[in-house]
Amino acid sequence: MPISANSPCRVVAGATPMFGRTDGGASACLYPVYRETLPGGRSYQVIDQVSNPRGDDVAPIKVPGGHVFLMGDNRDDSLDSRFSVKEGGIGFVPIENLVGRAAFIFWSTDGTAEYAKPWTWFTALRGGRIASALDGQSQ
Repeated sequence: MPISANSPCRVVAGATPMFGRTDGGASACLYPVYRETLPGGRSYQVIDQVSNPRGDDVAPIKVPGGHVFLMGDNRDDSLDSRFSVKEGGIGFVPIENLVGRAAFIFWSTDGTAEYAKPWTWFTALRGGRIASALDGQSQ
């Protein structure tokens, strides 16, 4: 992953930062990448910054009625519903705390864009994700 102001090669506790170069010669942070396939067949790449069985290998969870399970977008660095409030996570979230529902991806970049430089937003754009439905169906 190219190192930029948005992606400074930050690693989670327990991980060892590894540095390298992109094909263009820019400094890069190296992360192990794996292909994960869900039981329904949907497959995608995941970055595994650190071997963390506590967050990686979670047994099936029964969510109590009136609550939802929320999972962060960075599994190795998200204290989400996999972890109780006592452990520093958010635990199960009461439904009445939800304000809206995410339905599709509006905009997605690769992390190289800079907020103060709007022209970089387009070179960093991951166009294949725009208007992707979050229920597995395309818009």
